[in-house]
Amino acid sequence: MIIKNMKTCFCIILFFSLCVCFLYGQDKAVNDDTDDESLPVLTDDTGLTVDGIIPQPPTMPVSTPYGPHNEVSAQEIHEQGALDFLDALNEVPGLMTSSPGMLGSTTGSNLFIRGRGSSHPSLDTVTYFDGVPRYGLIYGQSMADSIPLNAVRGVDVFKGPQPSSFGAGYGLVNVRPEYQETQGWQAKAGVTGGSWKTLAENVAFGLRRGRFDIYASQSWTGTGGHVVHSNADQQSYYVNGGIWINAFWDLRVLFNYVHAKTEQPPKIGQSKKDILSTFTTDSIFSTVTANNTYDKAEGFVKVYINNNDFKWLDDEPRIAGDWSAQKLFAVGAKLKETLRLFSGNELIAGVDFDYIKASNEDHNTRSESVTSIYPDLVLVSPYAAMSHYFELFKRLRIIPQAGVRGYIHTVWPSRIAPQAGIVIGYKDIEANFNYSLGIIYPAPGLIQNLAARNSVNIDALRDVRPETVYHYEAGIAYNKKGFFSVGASWFYDDGRNRIISMGSSPVPQNATTAAYFRIGGIEWNTSLNIEKGIPLLERLSLFAGGTWLYNIEAKGENDFIMTRLPYTPFFSATFGVKWTLLKTLTLRADYKTLLGLYGGSLDRGASFTQLNEINKLDDQHIINLRVSYQFKLKKIYLDEAEIFASFNNILNYEYEYYAGYKMPGFTFMIGCQLKFK
Repeated sequence: MIIKNMKTCFCIILFFSLCVCFLYGQDKAVNDDTDDESLPVLTDDTGLTVDGIIPQPPTMPVSTPYGPHNEVSAQEIHEQGALDFLDALNEVPGLMTSSPGMLGSTTGSNLFIRGRGSSHPSLDTVTYFDGVPRYGLIYGQSMADSIPLNAVRGVDVFKGPQPSSFGAGYGLVNVRPEYQETQGWQAKAGVTGGSWKTLAENVAFGLRRGRFDIYASQSWTGTGGHVVHSNADQQSYYVNGGIWINAFWDLRVLFNYVHAKTEQPPKIGQSKKDILSTFTTDSIFSTVTANNTYDKAEGFVKVYINNNDFKWLDDEPRIAGDWSAQKLFAVGAKLKETLRLFSGNELIAGVDFDYIKASNEDHNTRSESVTSIYPDLVLVSPYAAMSHYFELFKRLRIIPQAGVRGYIHTVWPSRIAPQAGIVIGYKDIEANFNYSLGIIYPAPGLIQNLAARNSVNIDALRDVRPETVYHYEAGIAYNKKGFFSVGASWFYDDGRNRIISMGSSPVPQNATTAAYFRIGGIEWNTSLNIEKGIPLLERLSLFAGGTWLYNIEAKGENDFIMTRLPYTPFFSATFGVKWTLLKTLTLRADYKTLLGLYGGSLDRGASFTQLNEINKLDDQHIINLRVSYQFKLKKIYLDEAEIFASFNNILNYEYEYYAGYKMPGFTFMIGCQLKFK
């Protein structure tokens, strides 16, 4: 019934929006006879990206005055042949994802940045959509099942805290949503099918006439799975529309409904008497954004609503019928303004407001059902930052920056997080140095036992300090834009005030000051682009990137120091090549490796014990290949068309992210993507 109603709502919104565009799109006046062609392009500003930066491959960091981040474009996601959101992020150095199957995610941690994210419940790594939260609000999981690839314009990955760019958390993965950017119309359709009864389809339509625009899409992806009980599917309905109110302000409305289901496959050697779990996700998500663009200022006001129902069916391995449900509801607002009042200077000021209401229902067939109602969480987070561009001798540039963010919380203690750094560049060489403090508030699931007994003492929780990470990073890069780039960065994280919840006290406590987390590493990247315009070498692109974690340690209250952490491989790398020849044929290959990977989870106890060989996972060596043919048929308005075939894990290599859950071997996919314009 929910799905039927959502489909009806989607059709009504789409029909109404198209009518508005056709009826009023020809009106060329926007106050004072301003021509629409002089209006800026409608934006998807979330405050998390910097305009005017040339897109880089996912392995290459994008430099900004406030710290680097990586970007994954929709084109890169398509060329990777990704089936779901987690799969689309695997070429970003220092980031890894985990899954027990070929499509869909289950519960628990599944997104890790430089070793952070293995604690559960935790909000180390948060997931945003259109610049606002869209993740598991109780346990902190990424909730990747609620993010459809067909609505993704790009993904920003922040691999360390940046208070001027986002709020609480160590790292951030933010989805920039798709929208209609240019005047005119476009229609897209695609279908993919292949191994293990896998099928995906998507359709989309975009229109911009005058000061109105709209983009709407529908997608469905499903698979039978590579082993028994590993089916998964996701369906999505998405609308993003905008209107220019005048020459300075535009208004955008985004709506997305997603329904997904993922089956938990059996573990190798698992008893036939065990009952396997199924996970379902229903997500209703919407944002309304008012953007402003002036000569010396730009910014936005954004409000959002995020409503998720997450169900874990058959959650007991030997008892049929037990299930649990997480009810997640969040609303909030974000205000940001960037001022450039005089040459070279930039001042950023803003405030975030987030309200979270969550509950967990545990339904049991052999015992009394329990409902945990968590305290309402409100976080107000004002922030400000400033940078200034100094140019010396016309080729030497220096950009210092500093910022601060405050956290005012209704349950946990309030905190302040500073950041500072400098960028020094000469011609095509650039170096950056950054320091920032990350504030990590625990996920509400940390106090589930208290919430279930309705014995949450807010005053006691305010005595528990949030976790902190002192983050240091320095990098140097040579970038001959459009041709060759190479770079490396060093980073070091010192984590303190770890919160423990397993012990004699029912109220969470901070570990002693002697306990810590420390992770240090080096990331490297390079890319080469050659364009000759000859039949056998239209374009050749090479890219590579990797992360080496040379220092991994965590100390518990028992003074034991762990040198191995879950989902913290000591070395990971991606190598890729893209070769376009004869103008229409493209070959793409990539190789991915993970070395020294351990599974498991880092529970929030006071003491640590070393991971042993039973937790050790085999090293990964995965090679993928994709062949595509592009063509156009202008007579039928076919602006872009592609027929492709992809072959993943062509060496049929056995690997796993969770001990006992073997990932698919060799798989193939064939499909086509059409774009009419």
